[in-house]
Amino acid sequence: MQNTTAVKPPKKSDTSSSVPQKRTKRKLTKSQLIGIIVGAVVAAVFTQVGKYAATELKEVIQMRKIESVEFAASDTTNWNSFTCDKANFEMMFPKTPAEYSQDVQTEIGDLKVILYMYEPKLGSDANMLYGASFTIYPDVVDSQKMSDEQLETFFENSIDGTVSSVQGKLLSTYVIDYNGYPGREINIEIKDGMAVTKMRSYLVKNTMYIMQVIYPAKFNFNISVNYFLDSFKLTGV
Repeated sequence: MQNTTAVKPPKKSDTSSSVPQKRTKRKLTKSQLIGIIVGAVVAAVFTQVGKYAATELKEVIQMRKIESVEFAASDTTNWNSFTCDKANFEMMFPKTPAEYSQDVQTEIGDLKVILYMYEPKLGSDANMLYGASFTIYPDVVDSQKMSDEQLETFFENSIDGTVSSVQGKLLSTYVIDYNGYPGREINIEIKDGMAVTKMRSYLVKNTMYIMQVIYPAKFNFNISVNYFLDSFKLTGV
């Protein structure tokens, strides 16, 4: 005789579906937090760059008319020294830059991105945009406390976010430093090769500094690009 065992139907849950379930707070590793914070800040920087770029510049790039513009030769003779007391740095700009700020929401609170940008009238300068920014991070991001792996994650996320924000193509990446503080230099092709953005970033303790120049690709070797980037100096650090 074949033995059969009755299978009892599963008990219904005593908890009504109408009762809201308790949500478990998502736990993030330090590396994940760093990635989220960096991604948000990079997106904010390039949102501001795009927002405050002149209409003329955006239209020229979008309509692929850069090649028809006669850009001035590089000339750093009358550049001005710009000092940022808020973040203890100074740089040389062709003219005094405008200041912008943006609050950025992250998993661990709001951050403020401060940007300084100068955009010459198109054709009056060898370059199209000069920019510098800084962001003070919470203690989870500190170059003196992070491991080599965490620093690599930090800069990888920064680079990935930058390339994505400008919808560009990464041309090169270099490991650099400023007085021992870690950094990266990148070159990104934007707008189908019409222009290039060259950027340097440094993580100094818990402050991120970003400097960039956007220039037409045909002026790839104009001296004012590196003159601007090399002029970055920390004061009182």
